[in-house]
Amino acid sequence: MKKAVAVLLMSASMVVGAAEIGGVKLDDTLKIGGNDLVLNGGGVRVKYMIAKVYVGALYTAQKTTDANVVINAPTARRMQITMLRDVAADDLHASFIEGLEENSTPDEFSAFKPRIQEMNAIFQAVKEVKKGDVIALDFIPGKGTQIIVRGQLKNVIAGDDFAKALLKIWLGTKPVSPDLKKNLLAG
Repeated sequence: MKKAVAVLLMSASMVVGAAEIGGVKLDDTLKIGGNDLVLNGGGVRVKYMIAKVYVGALYTAQKTTDANVVINAPTARRMQITMLRDVAADDLHASFIEGLEENSTPDEFSAFKPRIQEMNAIFQAVKEVKKGDVIALDFIPGKGTQIIVRGQLKNVIAGDDFAKALLKIWLGTKPVSPDLKKNLLAG
């Protein structure tokens, strides 16, 4: 009996709890479309060096420190944003557009315009994201980007090319925050 309790206590101490970043608890693992993902890394998006906007968390099939591996992965990935403050959806959408434009060629960005309009319609319907709201961008190869706001599926925007472009907002050569990129790729 004592031996069984000791083994139980040992195995309980080996269980890894959820990560906490910026006061936000993040799952260590999750499932997207039957695919198991692990928390690759996460960090706080700070704007103007003082305003904490959101906690970003990157989930991948396998941990990596290489942005190109994540962007070009043939497996599902998730970029999860947990808001740390209230933000107008238009402002959040504008920051996504800026990140897309910064990390795309002019021709690529022009080709994305119809899908940017689809994304804009989602943000227009949401109107505002509040502190604590979670936005998940699920990148599903062969399907596109599934956008979930507050636990509700809003839409799926087609195209692996658009999914890769969205990931570049955080992982591209001109990320929204170099510090956040580094933390997302903590692997």
